[in-house]
Amino acid sequence: MSRALTILFGAIIGLSLGFVAKSLITKVDSAAQPSARFLVTTSCIIGAIVSDLIFLRFSEIELRFCFAILCSGLLVQSLIDIYTHRLVRQISHIMAGSGVLLLGFNAIDNSSSNLLVSAAVCATLGVAISVVSNKISGGSLGAGDVRLMAVLGWHLGFLDYSAAMWALFAACVFASIFGVAMIVLRGGSWQRRIAFGPFLTLGTLTAIFVNEVSSYTFMT
Repeated sequence: MSRALTILFGAIIGLSLGFVAKSLITKVDSAAQPSARFLVTTSCIIGAIVSDLIFLRFSEIELRFCFAILCSGLLVQSLIDIYTHRLVRQISHIMAGSGVLLLGFNAIDNSSSNLLVSAAVCATLGVAISVVSNKISGGSLGAGDVRLMAVLGWHLGFLDYSAAMWALFAACVFASIFGVAMIVLRGGSWQRRIAFGPFLTLGTLTAIFVNEVSSYTFMT
């Protein structure tokens, strides 16, 4: 019963996030005309699925809250990035603040300070990788992507180093596949800029919930 309520609550939260995303998209770029129905429907479905995955993945309440905030922020940021190619700084700050507080509390409560060390290392590496990649690619990544990489590095590093590495690898693979598909189907070019936020989100969700998704596949 609690799992069903979690899914329902996630769907309701997702519904709300869809309206939030539409409002922020309009504020960031008044010329953007996103479909409210698409945003709300997509957010509702994703909210229901991700809430169930969080319920299955984590047992401690602070971890559930922390990664629920992270996934909510990633959903909104991804939708904004798709339509405007920008990320909202305040959302990244909220994810960062909640991550530091909740994960810090969890580590102290479980006497696992080593988790905070790995989180800090991955957050630092996330910034370093994004800065280097930005210079190599001639400025294709913005400051918002750098902040987001730090936030994701902190959360994923808290889980383990491999989660952070797999998230970045998956994000690059997803972005590459999408870029090649756009070139083939629409006659684009390698210089065309794409929103990287959604691919960071996909990579992160893959790294965090791969085992839970696999269990869905093999359910009888």
